[in-house]
Amino acid sequence: MSLKNPFETRQMITTSSYMPFIFANSGTSIVPNDLINADMALRNSDLYSVTSLISADVAGAKFVGNNTQALKVLNTPSHLTNRYNFWQTIVLELLMSGNAFATIGENELRYIPNQNVILDLTNDVLTYQITPYEDNQGGTFQADAVLHFKIMAHGANGAELIGHSPLESLVNEIQQQEQANKLSLATLAQAINPTSIIRVPEAILSPEAKNNVRSEFEKANTGSNAGRTLVLDQSADFQSISINADVAKFLNNAIYQRTQISKAFGVPDSYLNGQGDQQSNIDMIQKMYVNGLNRYIEPIVSEVQAKFSDDISLDMSSILDYSNAILKQDLLNFVDKGILDGSQALTILESKGIVQL
Repeated sequence: MSLKNPFETRQMITTSSYMPFIFANSGTSIVPNDLINADMALRNSDLYSVTSLISADVAGAKFVGNNTQALKVLNTPSHLTNRYNFWQTIVLELLMSGNAFATIGENELRYIPNQNVILDLTNDVLTYQITPYEDNQGGTFQADAVLHFKIMAHGANGAELIGHSPLESLVNEIQQQEQANKLSLATLAQAINPTSIIRVPEAILSPEAKNNVRSEFEKANTGSNAGRTLVLDQSADFQSISINADVAKFLNNAIYQRTQISKAFGVPDSYLNGQGDQQSNIDMIQKMYVNGLNRYIEPIVSEVQAKFSDDISLDMSSILDYSNAILKQDLLNFVDKGILDGSQALTILESKGIVQL
């Protein structure tokens, strides 16, 4: 017979798509309350645009440092997929739910879906309970064997161990945008159909007669006759119906939601193909965007440093200077001003893989 330790405190914390949490079992369990389904979020063009943009740029950056073994694992994380796709999945999960998980193996990492992870906080010791899925057997993992990336983690009683997605702040905006889109489509459908009226004064027409008038009119003014002069006798009057001007207001209503989405994720709205700040130059917008990426890069780097090595960082050059044009120009300036000599500049270019000797 086993006796329960009266001083033992145990808390099971689950993570899933979107917060806030529902506290259950007298507050001992924290269960997330789904606010926005991930599939629905990716069907929203603005959300798809901003999340694909951020995840692509962060996933394209490589880890650098002096720990060769750690870099090999981080830059070749999986035998199932390439480095870029692995880290894009991690970053997308982070953006959508505020949390992303991967177990640390001997030579690789293994992505773990959020719904398969439960955090067990017992006597101030954190372990991860991973339920089996696919060919993963699951089990209990110590905290140092799991990469748990999270953003905006806050709260108490275990909630501070769980991140929060920017989507939490967009629940109302997304719902408003969906309703506005539905209303726009409905308004357009009603405004476009019908598009014209034929009046026959002082006549009471049967349904058959109305169909005959409609058919004869369409026959005379469509096909090869389209665009030709319209001829009516005195017994009929033709009127074209214009689309209500309010339809444009419905269609433009999404601009506000687009701006809110870009603000929540820290991306200039110009990046979402909106109107943006048309007075800003490209360099300024790029700097604003890169600065906004730090809120996602720093949690990843910090977790990697905690579990691998303090000297590991993420090389941002692929984001800041994808074509290496800025680096080349800077090196030319440094050589011209005597800050570097030609051999030093060549060494830098060779280390970046720009030139091969």
